[in-house]
Amino acid sequence: MMVSLMASNSFDDPPSTTKVYFETMVAKELHSDNSKMPNLAIFVTLILCSLFMISRPLELANIALPVLLFFAITVPIRLVIKRDKNIPFSVNFNHPLMSDVPVGKAEVFVWLQSDKKWVLLKDARVRLATNTLFGGLDLVYDDEDYTRIGHFTNNKKVTAQLRRSLALLNQAIILSNLCNDEDAEQSSITDDSERRQREKQESELLQRSWLEEEQEIEVEGPMAKFLNRE
Repeated sequence: MMVSLMASNSFDDPPSTTKVYFETMVAKELHSDNSKMPNLAIFVTLILCSLFMISRPLELANIALPVLLFFAITVPIRLVIKRDKNIPFSVNFNHPLMSDVPVGKAEVFVWLQSDKKWVLLKDARVRLATNTLFGGLDLVYDDEDYTRIGHFTNNKKVTAQLRRSLALLNQAIILSNLCNDEDAEQSSITDDSERRQREKQESELLQRSWLEEEQEIEVEGPMAKFLNRE
């Protein structure tokens, strides 16, 4: 069953205690690493274009050409660098994308652009399906019934950006499942350990009680014989 959320109807206002993918710890690290070479390319392009303008007479053609070249190179690079800025899902602070040491259940929320709402996802992978009634693409669970989650986008075709968004979303779901399974397993191990410890303590108490009873029997036995003899 689909669980839909809260009051927020804006991508920039995800559910409380969550952050959109681009603001997560892992995404920031990846963005920092992946943007070093593109930023260097932009810097080199700026220097070359500047040197070209300096070496030429101050004419409109000599200024326009390097400026156009600079933007033709840098704009696509900037778009690639910022391509994950609008990846439409968020995770809570227990998710592995946010924390190395989760303290609770990891959760993933998806932003349904067409429905204008955030939805809490179940522990199942998702995929896109064509919405024949309203057009565009629905987000559905990748189960036997392809259970519908909501209207994901008005785009009619699956673009490269949509494929990337879906791949990252499914990775987040898998990480969430692994984290929750590990947490449940650890909790089970802890419970078993505590249970064995309690059993050991109860056994020690029972053994101590039995020994005390044995000692009492040994003390009372001769006294009873003495009284019986009298």
